[in-house]
Amino acid sequence: MSETPKSLIVLEFNELCPPILNRLMGKGVLPNFRRLHDRSEVFVSTTKDESLEPWVQWVSYHTGQPQTVHGITELDQGHCITLHQLWDRFAEEGKSALVFGSMNVSPSKSDRVTVVPDPWSRHVPPSDDAFRVFHRFVAHKVTEHANPDADDGARDALAFGKFLLGHGLSLRTARRTASQLLAERFGKRDRRWHRATILDQLSWDVFKHSYRKRRPDVAFFFANSVAFYQHRYWRHMAAEEYSVKPSGAELASYGDAIETGYRGLDLLVGDALRLVGNDGAVILVTALSQEANLKYEDIGGKFVHRPRDFRKLLDWLDAPASATVEPVMTHQAWASFEDEADARRFEAVLGQVTAASEPVFAWRRDAARVMFWCNYIQPLDEAAQMHRGNGAKVPFSAFFAPVGYVNNSQHHRDGAFWIMSPGRPHRVATGKLPLETATEMTMNILSGRQPLRKVA
Repeated sequence: MSETPKSLIVLEFNELCPPILNRLMGKGVLPNFRRLHDRSEVFVSTTKDESLEPWVQWVSYHTGQPQTVHGITELDQGHCITLHQLWDRFAEEGKSALVFGSMNVSPSKSDRVTVVPDPWSRHVPPSDDAFRVFHRFVAHKVTEHANPDADDGARDALAFGKFLLGHGLSLRTARRTASQLLAERFGKRDRRWHRATILDQLSWDVFKHSYRKRRPDVAFFFANSVAFYQHRYWRHMAAEEYSVKPSGAELASYGDAIETGYRGLDLLVGDALRLVGNDGAVILVTALSQEANLKYEDIGGKFVHRPRDFRKLLDWLDAPASATVEPVMTHQAWASFEDEADARRFEAVLGQVTAASEPVFAWRRDAARVMFWCNYIQPLDEAAQMHRGNGAKVPFSAFFAPVGYVNNSQHHRDGAFWIMSPGRPHRVATGKLPLETATEMTMNILSGRQPLRKVA
């Protein structure tokens, strides 16, 4: 019979894939995942949401409601969520919660809850001002990583370093960070991509310090490095699946990227098991997963471009000076306006811009906000000119920088959901568990209620 655990850590490891977990555990390179797996009830979760995007599925998990109910479609819409999320429900039961990096969170509804939002969140600040330095620096690095002209963030680096020294920077992470910088400087292969793993480990150090200091009843930690690696480097992990093959040099640099990401998270799983001890619970949830994306093989893969400077681009597009830009994934951004009329005028201008006789922009509008991005998914001639309907023209390369080939993988409806809790027997469930059922099972862990299992 299961016991009521004294604490719960929810590891939100974005888009990890059950088949890859099984393969790497079988290979013996994920010992802590193996320990967690062999002490857990193991489910494959699934979603019926129309939109397969993590910022949708995480809201479905956090609210226990499908997209048709919660209505979220994009990143940085946490402030639009009206439903109670898991931590609010725990707080109503008298539990304290630490929410660290979870995607698309709403503002905290209780002083029992401490929220450090995801790096793409501009409308929901950290609920504790002590984390503002941390969030600002990480958000800049995540949203500007694909921009070769971005400010390097040096002005905030000193404050960030001081924050880390006072908030749990471990010797393990410090050594890995130093090794990473040396490899970037003197190595012969591209190792810059390792920064995503380093960032997760820095974030984990801060989370672990906060967890030990605050001792919450339940804590959530979100990590995105593996999802990033899979989108960029699935082609390099499984070249045999693609007609367009990576070069030998690319395989040497990126062939181990995905496994490296899983190994990095394996260290965090080991830490989580030690943090909760024998009388605590750990849940692993991935919301969804990924699979090979072969839709763009006929054009050699999907190649995207990102604005070099959003403010200069908006000025060229005659957006009001009051308009703001909130970058999100890779080459996409929100443009936010004071009213819907300004947003509609911006839409009209976007529709007039062409290069090589094709529309430059694609977009979606939500009231006074416009999500927009460059429409080109192939390399563009360096001499290409960008034209506006009013006759103005400028070199495309003056405003856009190539990001390169992305989306070598695509999202898959299935994910991993594992529950390790005292007295709960290990078993591997057959069938698939609806994501909303996983929400209720998470709530039940600390309540002593019998677990609800609806497996299709």
